[in-house]
Amino acid sequence: MKKIILFVFLVAVFITKAQQDPQYSMYMFNQQAINPAYAGSKDAISTTLIARNQWTTFIGSPKTSVLSIHAPIRKKFIGLGGYVYAETLGPKKTTGAYGTYCYRKAIGNGNLAIGIGTGILNYNFNWNAINFKDQGDINSYYQTNNKTVFDFTAGVYYHDNSFYAGLSMTHLNGAVLFEHISTDSTDFFADYRLKRHVFFTIGKGFKVNQDLIINPSAVVKYYGTNLPSADLNINFNIKKKVWAGISYRFSYGMVILTQYNVTDHFKIGYSIDAGRNRIGRAGGLSHEILIGYNFDIYHSKIISPRFL
Repeated sequence: MKKIILFVFLVAVFITKAQQDPQYSMYMFNQQAINPAYAGSKDAISTTLIARNQWTTFIGSPKTSVLSIHAPIRKKFIGLGGYVYAETLGPKKTTGAYGTYCYRKAIGNGNLAIGIGTGILNYNFNWNAINFKDQGDINSYYQTNNKTVFDFTAGVYYHDNSFYAGLSMTHLNGAVLFEHISTDSTDFFADYRLKRHVFFTIGKGFKVNQDLIINPSAVVKYYGTNLPSADLNINFNIKKKVWAGISYRFSYGMVILTQYNVTDHFKIGYSIDAGRNRIGRAGGLSHEILIGYNFDIYHSKIISPRFL
């Protein structure tokens, strides 16, 4: 009984927000998973692993992991990348794999990129993971529902050494996952498809002195229904080694994050979310860990950390 109540509660929240893509609190440290035009924005082969555990007091709460890689091809002004991710939420498990391509053009002191991405998504619903109050419920007739679909993304991204801005859209083709379920005695219609998600990111680095850079940033997310949501963030980079920051997520709560540049190429980060809305208070804290490594293939200095 507790499992079904929990599942309905979590799904109701996600349907209300219409959010189907994973959420990342440290989006500013790796935007490859939300914008294909981000590929090649660092002068290196850049790899990042993120693991997120959301609402830790709930059984069946969202757990997400994503591994991304991208790099520029200098002479052809091209950026190539890809990422894989997996997310579980109660009886639902989502896995995806994407490849990204973008064309980069120098404009002023920076670069403008136009990118596309394509991949496959697999959705698996294990109804056996739910304790149904009514054993005659239609969904209890099914052990699993499994669907694999093609998915497409597109975006634009501009950056220089102290500023970036990006606009992207995921699920361009609006792939259908489930449309119709029936049994011998019941005909049940359910339209569940991928909604288009729009992301707008922007950030600017301000150099106070040699030891301190202030970097405000924001991401605005629109999921096709209701009003857009947004994260406002301010990070402080101390001696080009330590990032420390705080974010406010509208209609949710606060995020505290930090990142440590172990070397010029290796970084680790951690964030903790404290929701102040209804589900945030009930679900408890959310944790996110980031590990990144840049392979300096061109033997040149990695882009200044003032802009990430």
